[in-house]
Amino acid sequence: MHIILATEIWGHTPHVDTLAERLRSCASDVVVIDPYDGTDPDFGCEQDAYAAYCRQCGHEAFAARVEQALVRAGGDTVLVGFSAGATAVWSVLCAAECEARGGVGFYGSGIRTLLDRTPRAPVELVFPAYEEHFDVGTVVDSLAAQPDVRCHVVPQGHGFMNPLAAHFDPSAHEAWTSWLVRRMAAFTAS
Repeated sequence: MHIILATEIWGHTPHVDTLAERLRSCASDVVVIDPYDGTDPDFGCEQDAYAAYCRQCGHEAFAARVEQALVRAGGDTVLVGFSAGATAVWSVLCAAECEARGGVGFYGSGIRTLLDRTPRAPVELVFPAYEEHFDVGTVVDSLAAQPDVRCHVVPQGHGFMNPLAAHFDPSAHEAWTSWLVRRMAAFTAS
C-alpha cells in the first residue's frame, strides 16, 4: 500500500518528514505532496504561509498535485491530508476517476465549500470543535450524512497536529498520530 501525505500551507517541513517516517511502518511508500515543490519555505507566521500558498499554488492546483500523485501511485493508495491538504484529499476522493482506497483528513476547513460532493472511497475527517469562519457542527452533520464518511470533532484548535501552528497540542498530536498509524495499518489489512 502507498500513502500520499498532503501537507498544510506550511509546506514540507521537518515535522512532516517525522510523520512520514512513522507512516512508513504501515506502507510500502509514503509520498509527500506540498504546495512548494518539496521545499521548506520556513515561514515566520501563518499569515505569511497562507499568502504564499494562495500566490504560489491555491486549492485547485494543490488538489491537482495530489491527484497526479495518486495516478502515479496507483489504486492501492490511501490519501492523508492536513488543512489545505485535507481539502485537496477531499477533492480527489470525490473525483469521478478516483481510485484511492480511502483517505483521512485533519481540519480541512475548505471542505465546507465542497459539501455538494460525495467521496468515492471511505474517508475519516477530524475537525476542531471551533473554526472562526464557519459552524463546524453544521459541516460535520452534512458530511456525516454521506455514506463512507466518518467525522471526529476534537476540542483542540485548527492546526493542533502542526508544531508551527498557534493551536499545536503536543499530547493531542501524539494521540492522533498513533490513531493515524493504526488507521493506515487497518487499510493495509483490508
